[in-house]
Amino acid sequence: QVRTVRLALRGAFSFQSAAMEAVESRRLWGLGGRQGSAQPRRVRKLSALLVCVALPLIAFRPAFLQAVRARGSQRRSATVARAALTDLEGTQLEQLAKLTTLSIDTGDLNVVEQYGATGLISDATTNPLFVSQAGLSGDPRYIALVDDAVAYAQKQRDSGAMDAADQESVVNLAMDRLAVNLGRQIVDLVPGYVSTEVDIRESFDVKESLFRARRIIAMYEELGVPRSRVLIKLAATWEGIQAAKILEKEGITCNLTLIFGFVQAVAFAPTKLR
Repeated sequence: QVRTVRLALRGAFSFQSAAMEAVESRRLWGLGGRQGSAQPRRVRKLSALLVCVALPLIAFRPAFLQAVRARGSQRRSATVARAALTDLEGTQLEQLAKLTTLSIDTGDLNVVEQYGATGLISDATTNPLFVSQAGLSGDPRYIALVDDAVAYAQKQRDSGAMDAADQESVVNLAMDRLAVNLGRQIVDLVPGYVSTEVDIRESFDVKESLFRARRIIAMYEELGVPRSRVLIKLAATWEGIQAAKILEKEGITCNLTLIFGFVQAVAFAPTKLR
């Protein structure tokens, strides 16, 4: 540091000498007479200012550089930590996929496509809320699914396949068709099961649960999706469990949901259903 200060002082004095020489020869200022004679004092002041500014910078240079390096190191460490966290999360997902079957629970086709492309997600599940959100999203893709569902229900009504006066049945058919339309899109994004839920209002009615489940499977098959790719989701009520037993015997794979208590678990466990 002492050597650096000496060099700085030597440079400052050299600058002063050169400036003085230039003033005397009038090459720097191009002035003469009494005005030119005042310039040496200005040069000495400029040299003193240079020394006053340079010396603190030189004296504190090591500490300043050390602080800059420390700040840079902290930023690099933070960047490395974020990258490591991302890698760790990816590794955890991969590890989890090796231990069990991963099913993504969403109706957002973009999200399903994103995770399906990783090869780690095999199944997907939807529910009436996801179907409703998709229908109300305003996305042209989902609007097309809604329009098709409504047109399908109207066509069935007009063909005499159902009671035209029973508006609730027409709406229910449109709802089921919309769920199937969404599921049909998801089938192309995951290699495994796509789960579609039976209307929760039928959870205490075995007959209606069977009717709605079979109709959902029939619509999937109309769209070229085999029943082996579809999970029918039923509430784990006593009625829902009985309906699932019957459907399983027909080759329709079922998934029981909405288990909120020990009694439901006891009723469900012996069936060996999903």
